[in-house]
Formats: sequence, structure tokens, C-alpha cells
Amino acid sequence: MHYSNVKFGIFTDLHLDIMHDGRIRLDTFIEQMKKEDVDFIIQLGDFCYPEDTSKCLCSEKNMPINLKNAMRVPADVPKIELLEKFNKFFKPHYHVLGNHEFDFCSKEQAMKLYGMDKRYYSFICKGWKFLVLDGNNFKTKTGELKDYYYGDYFDSEDLPYIDSEQMEWIEKELLESDIPIIIFSHQPLNEGPRGIKNADELSNLFIKANRSGKKVRLCINGHTHVDRLECDKGVYYYTLNSMSNHWIGTKFAKHRFSDEIEEAFPNLQYTFPYKSPLYAIVELNSKGAYIKGKSGEFIKPSPLDMGCDEDLSASVQDREILW
Repeated sequence: MHYSNVKFGIFTDLHLDIMHDGRIRLDTFIEQMKKEDVDFIIQLGDFCYPEDTSKCLCSEKNMPINLKNAMRVPADVPKIELLEKFNKFFKPHYHVLGNHEFDFCSKEQAMKLYGMDKRYYSFICKGWKFLVLDGNNFKTKTGELKDYYYGDYFDSEDLPYIDSEQMEWIEKELLESDIPIIIFSHQPLNEGPRGIKNADELSNLFIKANRSGKKVRLCINGHTHVDRLECDKGVYYYTLNSMSNHWIGTKFAKHRFSDEIEEAFPNLQYTFPYKSPLYAIVELNSKGAYIKGKSGEFIKPSPLDMGCDEDLSASVQDREILW
């Protein structure tokens, strides 16, 4: 099959329930994608809490502060209206399921809100195949893989995983395809502290496919709120920075906004928020991928101002990836 140049807009980790200005960030992205006339748009998860935040099955001792605050002070944000804005984009639009979608609901509930028929799926655009994966599974003490469900995954230390049913589907999708392949996920698909635990198994599928003449080119994920590019065994792994912030937790808690905003969005204090919304425009052709990022800065005080020595960025770098 012939494949042509394709251009898409992408963002991740909007976190509508944490950010007071999520509407502005999403509006900025949508308007820019209209101007760019992209072929499709996709968000890589952690868009919002799909249901109300009254029920969570995580134990009290393992419940993180962001869930406690979400239960104590539910965010008053027009989620349905903002989802409709995304879903009514004039070109095709796609969702990836992130882990925080399941802090207060099931996969079925999240999929219903987002309008998703399947938790993992594929689509073709201009002769390119795109796979959308679901890494939101944890391993029980008996070795069983289970869906994230109402925050229960916070009681597990053995996560995340791609389940066996999905692995079989991925292998079939890769081996039957004669066109180049791009893969989207929320969690990183390569080895790392927050990547999927069975990354080796997935990597072996990529190797098998590429040795048989297939073309697994690039994996794109969110989740870690950093801007990073790695290459392993001929496959590129690109982590897209959050649209909104870097979550830092209680150690560097800081009020940056008015009392009214801080009271309505109590988890803001545990982030290093970005001044501008971050996203990327990715162009693919036979030679490579070209990522048009967005430079930005932290809302003061910055991580450096507060003595945080982590290598953090409030930007998405421009990148050129050659096959």
C-alpha cells in the first residue's frame, strides 16, 4: 500500500480536575489544530475523571493526596462540554486511556464517556497504521492481571502491564501489516521506572515484526510529564510532556494562585504548573518523523527556584527522527 505524508496534533495529561485553566488549554490546542489543518487529533490519557469522585476502592493507607483531595473537593469543571469540543473536531479524533481515568470508575464507564468502542484499537490514515494500546492493568499476588478499577491499582506495586489478550492482538496487527506502524499509549512501552513491566515481551514482538519486513517506527506516550526521546533495538520511544504541569507531590507544595482558585483546585499546589499549554504537531513521511513542539516556562516559583534538582522542562522540544 502506498503511504503519504501525514500530520497530526497530539497532547497528553491535561488533568482537568487538577488545573483551573484546563478549558483555556484545550481551546488553545483545538484552535491551533484547525489552523494547522492536521489529519487527526489524539489525546494520550489523563484527560479528566470520567465520573464523580465519591467512590474509590484504594485502601486509606495507600491513597495518594490527589485522590483524597478529589474526594473532599470535587472539581467544578464542564467535562462533558470540553469532551464534546474535542470529539466534535472537524477531523478524526482519538482517545487513549490513562491511569487516572480509573481512579473513580471502571474502564467501561470511561470508554462510554469518551465514546470509545474498544479499550485498544487500530486505525489507518494515509497508508499509515496507528495502534492505540491500553496499559492499565496490574498483577495480583496470585499472578492474575486485572483492569484498573476505582483506584484499586494504588494498592499494587506490580504494574503496569499489557495483558495477554492485547499482546496477541498486537502481534496479529503487526504481522499482517505491510505499511509503517506508529503506536500510541499512555504509559511508556520501553523499560523504565514507570513503563510497562512486560516491555521485553512487547519489544520482542517489534523485533519479530521488523525482521519479517514490517516497519514499527515510533511509539508515543505520555504519563511521566517529561519531554524525552529514546531508541531501543531500532524502535523510537517518544515521551510527550504534559499539556499542563509536572506533578511533584507534597515535598514542594506551593500556593501560586488566589485563595479562591487554590480552594477550588487543592491539588494545584502539588504541581509545577506550565504557563502555556503544551502539545505537539507530528509530521510523518518516508524519511522520518518531525515533531514541532512548543517552548514554554514554569509559573513562578520554578523547580529551580524551589531547590528541585530534577531535570524538568516546561517545553516540548522540536525533534527530527530519521528512520
